[in-house]
Amino acid sequence: MFVYNTMVHDARVRKEARTLASAGCDVTVLAVRDPGRAPNEETISGFRIHRVSRSVLGISRLEMRARLRGRSALELRQGSPRPRAQQSLRPRRGLRARVMESLDAVVRPLVYPLRRVVVFLRFVRAGLRLDADVYHAHDLNTLLMAWTASRLRRARLIYDTHEVATGRAIVPFKWWACFLERTLIGRADRVICTNQTRADFTQQLYGIAPPTVLRNLPAYVEPEPSGLMHERLGIPPGEKIVLYQGGTQAQRGLEQLLDATVKIRGGTVVILGSGRLKPRLLERAAELGLQDKVRFHDAVPVDELPAWTACAYLGTQLLQDTCFNHYSSLSNKLLEYMMAGVPAIASDLPEMRRVIEDTKAGILVDASDPTAIAQAIDSLLADEELRAQLSANARAARRRYCWEIEERVLVELYQRLLADDARSGATAVRPSK
Repeated sequence: MFVYNTMVHDARVRKEARTLASAGCDVTVLAVRDPGRAPNEETISGFRIHRVSRSVLGISRLEMRARLRGRSALELRQGSPRPRAQQSLRPRRGLRARVMESLDAVVRPLVYPLRRVVVFLRFVRAGLRLDADVYHAHDLNTLLMAWTASRLRRARLIYDTHEVATGRAIVPFKWWACFLERTLIGRADRVICTNQTRADFTQQLYGIAPPTVLRNLPAYVEPEPSGLMHERLGIPPGEKIVLYQGGTQAQRGLEQLLDATVKIRGGTVVILGSGRLKPRLLERAAELGLQDKVRFHDAVPVDELPAWTACAYLGTQLLQDTCFNHYSSLSNKLLEYMMAGVPAIASDLPEMRRVIEDTKAGILVDASDPTAIAQAIDSLLADEELRAQLSANARAARRRYCWEIEERVLVELYQRLLADDARSGATAVRPSK
């Protein structure tokens, strides 16, 4: 498997790798190396992770950005704001800092393509060394790597598209992304999409066979509410928590959530996650005078997340309808809230509407309207009987919306794919129990 992240927080790839390992496959995930964040090599849940370096001349892209900005790589990774004492000194930057920033602006466009070529070759080399029967590309940014390795090894190729890569709000080098996907998608032996809306779109756009739908459902757990989040964040016991968990990125409705927080009559909003937008969110919360109503916490390990989620009174997923990728999303967060028995306030978009209407585990809102969001939050904060009913509906539905049901689709896909492969044999993959 190829994935262009560190595999620290990628729950979907971990679940797929674990399922295939349990089904008898020898699984290796090629991921990105981020010094100090995760080991270069590790074995977890029966599969191996090999992390490939992105450094050029001995320094990573993140480390270079950190040095140029006078900050640590950890601060940039987590989206931590610059301390106020340093913020006040920014207008008085020294000559060296100004020269370095100017140099960065000139050199970065030249170095970026070279870095991508170097990293591409490293991933392909690592893939070829494995001599795999199947090369499994997770998302478009690894498809060319996996296709190259699969052709050189005369092996099978799976394209597992987690997003609509060419339908995102911001797509760097969009012409290249469109050309690459159109050129290579028909050469994959199997294509996987995360929901039916995206599968139908992909089939019609490229004229390929119907993709396999493999929903990104959470593993089945039964986390119990606790005081974990209250204790860690200094929230008074019994205070009702309104939770957002996930990346702090643009167009996730986080600005709208902060604007809505001004209007709600109770509860504490917790934003659990890291990302580039976090410094701006901290500034916005301060501008709105929300220091006592909003708490921020960095992302927590995937295995610990359900225990944190279960502490919430309600969860929010306010993805903005700004592109087809968002319009067609079936959010991980929505399903994670449901698994924890936490009612959700969710964007009224097709796939999320399908789940909410089926499970009756939440409320749909116009996610672009802070007033509508505030009204939905207030209705659940005030009506504990309604909240209890929605929570009971969520717990009742989690057996139907869990990875243990969905993973059969992945195993069956591999069984069919390898049935005619003489090197692997028809019994290479068996359903996990």
